[in-house]
Amino acid sequence: IWIGLGVLSIYNALAKKIKEHKLIAIATILVCLTLVPVIMAKDGWDDHNRSGKYAARDFAANYLNSCAPNAVLFTNGDNDTFPLWYLQEVEGVRTDVRVCNLMYLTADWYIDQMKQKNYDSDPLPISLTKEKYLAGKRDVVYVLDDPRLKAYVEKNGGLDLKDAIEYVASEKESTKKIYGYDERIDHFPANKFRLVIDKEQVVKTNTLSEKDSAKIVNQMEWEVKTNYVDKGGLILYDMLVQNNWKRPVYFSITVPSSGYYGLEDYFRLEGFAYRLVPIKFENEEMQIGGVNTDVMYTNLMNKFKWGNMNHPDVYIDETTSRLCTNM
Repeated sequence: IWIGLGVLSIYNALAKKIKEHKLIAIATILVCLTLVPVIMAKDGWDDHNRSGKYAARDFAANYLNSCAPNAVLFTNGDNDTFPLWYLQEVEGVRTDVRVCNLMYLTADWYIDQMKQKNYDSDPLPISLTKEKYLAGKRDVVYVLDDPRLKAYVEKNGGLDLKDAIEYVASEKESTKKIYGYDERIDHFPANKFRLVIDKEQVVKTNTLSEKDSAKIVNQMEWEVKTNYVDKGGLILYDMLVQNNWKRPVYFSITVPSSGYYGLEDYFRLEGFAYRLVPIKFENEEMQIGGVNTDVMYTNLMNKFKWGNMNHPDVYIDETTSRLCTNM
């Protein structure tokens, strides 16, 4: 009997403990499901709330609205490309502008896309045929100095860009052999280039106004300071020759110097983008090109929007803050 009573007592005590643990577990779960989320929501709401914030959309519109009608805008990264695509695709903003990402321009499939009409933008003027830029072909075009051309280059201010592209596109053995070597390789035989300017065409296409016509250079001259030009640079050069100022050409302000391909002395800032113009800007303060003050003022003060960033209730996250520093 006593043994039975003892076992029963132990059983009742254990049952009570187990019941208490169950209650504690249930209470803990209830606290976690109610109190913790409430605290997290209260303390984290402000830095997760995106209501009223339109910086990505408005900055994208600012890039597009920096450009003259029917422009080509060269971009480089995510923040100056994807939001622009969204605006054009979803909201129908500035569908006349062709956004061309330089990072993608090294891929044959993307070059194919650039040669097609998109929205209200006509195909880009690329003369190179697909077999010239297929993956594995001309991925890199080396920039080498052929001593046999030195006198010609110095006298004329560089290789004529059209001739240079035809040289690289050629399949002739003579255009592949490097001076002093037997290896066949795609290359430019000099690092200095020139683009002859048709001043009448520049004024006719409204690239520059009559008041700027006296500043138009006879030819643009530049130097490539790297030892190669990637496929994107080759296609860009081809477009410049074929375009002949028919369409305005811009580079977004976030394109790194490696994406200028030596053209930066001919950049003129008009907002969130530099416009390529046949005027050479001499800078001694490490600035890029010049500034079109009239267009710049109109864009900044009358056209651009800033995504409600001046509103006290709009949270500015770290990424947006860094973008603002760039601006």
